[in-house]
Amino acid sequence: MSLLMAGNYDPQQELSNLTQRDYDRFVEKFEPFEDALLAQRNSTKLVDQARLDSQTQSRIAQEAAARNIERYGGAGLSAAQRQEQQRALQRGTSLSTVGTVNNARVAQREINQAITADLINIGQGVNRNAIGMLTSGAEMAQNRYQSYKNARANYSSQMKGMGAQIGSALLGAFLI
Repeated sequence: MSLLMAGNYDPQQELSNLTQRDYDRFVEKFEPFEDALLAQRNSTKLVDQARLDSQTQSRIAQEAAARNIERYGGAGLSAAQRQEQQRALQRGTSLSTVGTVNNARVAQREINQAITADLINIGQGVNRNAIGMLTSGAEMAQNRYQSYKNARANYSSQMKGMGAQIGSALLGAFLI
């Protein structure tokens, strides 16, 4: 048996219950997600990791150069040539570090901007949805008001018509 047939259906209470359940679901499922997105929008995780990766790559390159010198010897290189080789390795490491960190900064900025855009879109979607529902509610309220006015006008017209019929019948009864 439906609530409407049972005679205890309260649309306002049902709307209140529905709104409360919707809010509770938002707090439980979506609010933590939004909070996590807010925390990530100023993240420097990629840049920090790029710095660590760059240091690791630098260490690996230096170790490889040291192994090559051990393995193959100086190969007839003078001290000046070995020193220049070391400086070239340092320059390459520095350029690699700078390039890696700059690329990570660009990527991080793009990710952070995308997160911010997603948050804005979520907010605008909620706003559009709320405005749509308020508009729909206002239209329904206006329709109910118009129906009420029409029903009242019909009732008044019917009462006047019935009064005229009764008056006419009474007048006809007295004239006979």
